[in-house]
Amino acid sequence: MPRGISSAIAVIVRWSGIGRLVRHTIARRRVSILVYHDPTPEDFERHLEYLAKRYNFVSLGEVVDAMMHDRWSELPDRPLVLTFDDGHIGNVKLVELAARYGARPTVYVCSQLIDTNRHFWFMDVNDPVSFMPLANGRRLAALAQAGFSPTEDHAERQAVNAEEIARMQEVFDFAAHTRFHPILPACSDEEAELEISGSRSEIELLTGQPCLDFSFPNGDYGERELELVKAVGFRSARTVDIGWNSASTDRFLLKVLGTADDSSINRLAGDLSGVSGWFARLKIGSFNGRHRPAFRPDELGEAAPLRVSEPEKSAL
Repeated sequence: MPRGISSAIAVIVRWSGIGRLVRHTIARRRVSILVYHDPTPEDFERHLEYLAKRYNFVSLGEVVDAMMHDRWSELPDRPLVLTFDDGHIGNVKLVELAARYGARPTVYVCSQLIDTNRHFWFMDVNDPVSFMPLANGRRLAALAQAGFSPTEDHAERQAVNAEEIARMQEVFDFAAHTRFHPILPACSDEEAELEISGSRSEIELLTGQPCLDFSFPNGDYGERELELVKAVGFRSARTVDIGWNSASTDRFLLKVLGTADDSSINRLAGDLSGVSGWFARLKIGSFNGRHRPAFRPDELGEAAPLRVSEPEKSAL
């Protein structure tokens, strides 16, 4: 998530009472969703201690169920959902903390990275943002030129494995974040369908549980991606668009407030107020809080995606 406000403004937002006002008005009967990736246990505990005194942790499943079955009134005041993207190995260290504070986070994992020694492409290259505007085939070709292969096994893992997932399932729910973490709008129709549908079936096979929820990598999506998510049978999809979620929010366009893994408490308070996220979106020309897609073929004049085959992982 982009940094929206300076540290000084974050202090003002926290101590001026803006955060408290938002919690007791906008966020009182709307769901706030935070997005993490790979926080340290120390940072996560600092956040949990602050959040537990001001919000009521609820699971993503409770929220979506309330949307689908007209049970919004059953949610507590100031409900808060914790989500994690990717499935980093460091998430294993957070299980005891989440349990201690009564949280049940959802981890959106990449099904072809978990339970392998493969690496996340955006962690193994310099300046990963420069690859994001490329059509998928061109991105894969550029990654290959940079020495990265999405199916190469490394000595060290970056993602959780099956044993760790089984242990985490006591406290965490697992959902889909595609197979290899591409920029979905940059994919061909065939690639996008495989990334979305394949991730669901592969995660279900690994966890032994239904995989019902989806998160768009990098927050990038369009009408095609929304239709594919619905067609595959997911019950919800989370974006990185800024805002709160009400009973009338489209459950396939869940909004977030976002925060950095290592945010100070002042900045966390600024993120939860919505001020930080909205300011960050304004800086990139988004006036409705929506994330601006990395891949914009009409603007960038991208050619059709090159067809670069990806070796399939053996059945889980």
